[in-house]
Amino acid sequence: MNNEVEILKKEDIKNYIEFIKEVFEIDTEYSKIEKLIKTSKILVIKEVGKIIASVTFEKRIEYIKSKTYYLISYLGVLKNYRREGYATLLFNELEKFAIKDKVDYLELTSGNQRKNAYFFYKDKGFKVKDSTVFVKFIDNNY
Repeated sequence: MNNEVEILKKEDIKNYIEFIKEVFEIDTEYSKIEKLIKTSKILVIKEVGKIIASVTFEKRIEYIKSKTYYLISYLGVLKNYRREGYATLLFNELEKFAIKDKVDYLELTSGNQRKNAYFFYKDKGFKVKDSTVFVKFIDNNY
């Protein structure tokens, strides 16, 4: 593995959309990713020009506690590249950003059914918070 982590560039958005569709089975639009890269950072690893791994994160501020954190979303690796260290490489780079950006902590949400992800996050030093995520959909078309 000799791949470098880089920030998603505008010219790679179409490639990223293909990646999102393959890994997360989500259809999205170019304009949505353009908006996303204005508010978040997307780190990617490419092999021969194709995105094989990615993580998205956004800096948030917890005003009452005076803390800043990165909210992590959409960590994924193409199926044929899993268990080869790419997610670890992304997290190592993400931590460098966090240190440079002086954030207090990293946060993410993961489903209980994702056992491999659970052990991966624990291995990376994450701790389970005592909380439950509640969601109320306003639009039934979600």
